[in-house]
Amino acid sequence: MKFWVTLEGREAEVEFRTAGEHVWLEVEGRRIEADFHRLPDGEVYSLLVDGRSHEVRVASGPAGLEVTVAGATLPVEVRHPLEKLVQSVARAGVAATGETVSAPMPGVVVAIRVKPGDVVAAGQAVVVVEAMKMQNELATRHAGVVSDVLVTERAPVAAGQPLVRLKGV
Repeated sequence: MKFWVTLEGREAEVEFRTAGEHVWLEVEGRRIEADFHRLPDGEVYSLLVDGRSHEVRVASGPAGLEVTVAGATLPVEVRHPLEKLVQSVARAGVAATGETVSAPMPGVVVAIRVKPGDVVAAGQAVVVVEAMKMQNELATRHAGVVSDVLVTERAPVAAGQPLVRLKGV
C-alpha cells in the first residue's frame, strides 16, 4: 500500500507492507525492514531495526499523527497518493486560470498595494479595506501577475465585490 507522507516539511511517497509483526517500508528508493510489537497501551510500539531496538509512540495529532522517537515528537501527515494528485491538479487549475481577490464584507478601500503587471507572491497583501473601523489587509492565495485593479482608493465596496484579478504564472 502506498501513502504520501509529510515529515518536518519534507514530502515523500512511502510504500508500506506488513506480514504478522514484520514491516517493510520503501522511501525514496531506500528499503527499511523492521520487526514490531505493539505494547499494551496501544500507542507504543517496540521496533527492531537492523538489530537496534527503538520505542516509538504513535498518537493522533492536530495535523494527522504525532510520532515520538527518542524523546522527540514529530508531526506526521499521512495521505493517500490520490489525495496528493487531486490537490496538485486543483492547485494547477488555480495557477493556470488565476485568482480574484474580493471584499469579505462591506467597507471602504484604504490602500491599493499593487498595479496591473505587478508580480505577486502567494500570501502577499494587495488591498487594504476598512470595515467597522478595522483595517483588513486582503492577500492572494496564490502567486500570479496582477491583470486588473477593479477599485480605487476611498471607494466603497460591497461584500463579495471583486477588487483585484490575477493571472496564473
